[in-house]
Amino acid sequence: MSLEALWEMIRTIDLADILDISVVVILIYCILIWFKQTRAAFVARGILIFAIFFFVARQTKMYLTTWIFQGFFAVFLIALVVIFQEELRRFFERLAALGPQRRVARPIQSEEVEALVRTVAQFARERIGALIVLKGKDPLDRHLSGGYELDGRLSEALLASIFDSHSEGHDGAVIVEGDRIIRFAVQLPLSKEFEKLSGTGTRHAAALGLSERTDAMCIAVSEQKGTISIAQAGEITAVPDLPVLQKRIAVFVREGKNIPAQKRWYGFFREHTLEKVVSLSFAVILWVVFAQELKPVDRIFMAPIEVHNLPVNLGVERVKPERIRVRLAGLKRDFGMLDPKGIRIHIDLDQAAAGGRRVLVSEDNLPIPRALRLVNAEPAYVEILLTEAPEGKRGNPSGFIFSRPSAGSKKN
Repeated sequence: MSLEALWEMIRTIDLADILDISVVVILIYCILIWFKQTRAAFVARGILIFAIFFFVARQTKMYLTTWIFQGFFAVFLIALVVIFQEELRRFFERLAALGPQRRVARPIQSEEVEALVRTVAQFARERIGALIVLKGKDPLDRHLSGGYELDGRLSEALLASIFDSHSEGHDGAVIVEGDRIIRFAVQLPLSKEFEKLSGTGTRHAAALGLSERTDAMCIAVSEQKGTISIAQAGEITAVPDLPVLQKRIAVFVREGKNIPAQKRWYGFFREHTLEKVVSLSFAVILWVVFAQELKPVDRIFMAPIEVHNLPVNLGVERVKPERIRVRLAGLKRDFGMLDPKGIRIHIDLDQAAAGGRRVLVSEDNLPIPRALRLVNAEPAYVEILLTEAPEGKRGNPSGFIFSRPSAGSKKN
């Protein structure tokens, strides 16, 4: 791209282009963060590499390579939807969660956190198996099966009664939302990360399985070993002591609360600098390659006159004007396929008689690609004066091209 073309592109940037680029930057940024959080950064790098190759192939007019890459991207997008269907579903669930929804009675308080820690410690001492899920922002219903609705306030007595060995639901999980136990005896999806689950049981597999699919915190107490483990963000770790357990829960609760707008904006501008730079750069490249090509533009050409089928007994005495100033409009990419030298006014003089003729310039006698349209022509008419004269004395003014029918041709 020449400096002149680059300057012309910059000069034509308007508010709509700035908004367009901003929306794409945000979209790409969200996708990069999503890839990062789902530990699929290698996929993002692969897409970026192919995008660079596609850009180079397009700019160097490697049409076959460009066509192959376009087909590849179409198939690749479908493959991404299939591979990351769980993550995409989670993303759209989070979007839906931003709308109106049922509110809990109140957020979990410090006294409830302390009660939860004491109860879990008691379960560990007495070797009572337990699985407690603290709900985050992600919806859980799609991942839960079975169980009973409860809606009881979180307390030591209620947890102890649920996980009592004589209780019908002691083998299932308890779901805690805010300061309420909303469901118990629930079955959770099991994880298949067997290396992380080495030496643990089904409760830990269920805790890790739900943490892989949602942002919930799952607390598992081993019935055989009396140990306490926390599964969160697809990782499961043993808790060394109760202060660590209380701190982890407190941090989880604090992060789940609404963050003030000022802190949210501060974090937005401070974090993920690399992703922001990549998003901006990629959005600008996309805008240059695609949006600019789709931008409506109009251009002016000086079109010469081309006369066809001039009868053999006539000569052209005068053509006025010799060139027409035509303004064409269309998408910028469509002008790339247009040869300026091929823009001519075609006038058919078949069966014309001597005298003056006035021909309107229109798309009927100005062959242009179908994607382009004629805005106006100045002047709008071509004036031609034809005269009868013997062979060799016919006037043929300069500035236009004419053709005669061949000697053996016949008109139907």
